[in-house]
Amino acid sequence: MTDARTFDHLLLGAGAMKAGTTWIYDALNRHPGVHFCREKEIHYFYARHINSDILSDKARMRRAKAYLSFDPEVSARPVLQRRVQWTANWLDAAPDGTLDDAWFNALFVHKGDAQWIAEFSNLTALLPVEAWAGLQARTNKLRVIYTLREPMDRLWSHVRFHLKMQKASEKLEEWSLDELEHHIRRGGDYMDHSNYVAALSRMQAALPPECLRVDFFDRIPADPRGFIADIERFLDLPAHDLPDDIVSRVVNPSPPRPMPEGLAERFADDVAMQVEGLKDMGVTPPRSWG
Repeated sequence: MTDARTFDHLLLGAGAMKAGTTWIYDALNRHPGVHFCREKEIHYFYARHINSDILSDKARMRRAKAYLSFDPEVSARPVLQRRVQWTANWLDAAPDGTLDDAWFNALFVHKGDAQWIAEFSNLTALLPVEAWAGLQARTNKLRVIYTLREPMDRLWSHVRFHLKMQKASEKLEEWSLDELEHHIRRGGDYMDHSNYVAALSRMQAALPPECLRVDFFDRIPADPRGFIADIERFLDLPAHDLPDDIVSRVVNPSPPRPMPEGLAERFADDVAMQVEGLKDMGVTPPRSWG
């Protein structure tokens, strides 16, 4: 496999994490003009440019295990054939084990008449400038969606969701405020995903303005259909009506838990830096951000 094959119409949801990306995916996944493969979050571009381990052979095999599970009494043969074909592409690799653009394209083997192939991965927001520039150069038509959420609300939701996934939510009852702040600042990529200004600066340095759509999480509950209609226009797609159950659906919620008293004050300077930095870039946050 080589990288000679370019992308045609490629849509990327780059985050921000805990800012409505799964809801947007859920809505666009029902549009006939957009095709997602079996993996919403392939993480290909992050693996290619930052950490290849996330798509190692072992990692892909772990994820493939579920794809090959079926009940012969109820499964339809054509459906199973498509699943097996896709899984074979998912497990494919060059002889040295590397993955490339041809591998990524092969995951969309069943795109049919859809105009766009799409991947939504919050890790994409962490790509360096040169990765964005290379992607733009290899793509006939690239569109990127980056949705922002009030920084402290996003951060607290991220913390709760991460600890839930790690089966460690009880730590929120055990930690002091100092320990919680230390976990957030030193315990992973919380602050990287909180740095909207840096992520947008990297994207804007490499992408023409028409490639990038920046929007706000606040608009989703306020006007969900209008939010998706704006994305459809961004992608030059005809309108596609959303079912009521999708409009009102809450996906991947973080466990409900009030923010500890004093935590917002610990990160007030970080939040102010993001808000002012966005304004300096010409991105005006909603009034609800304060």
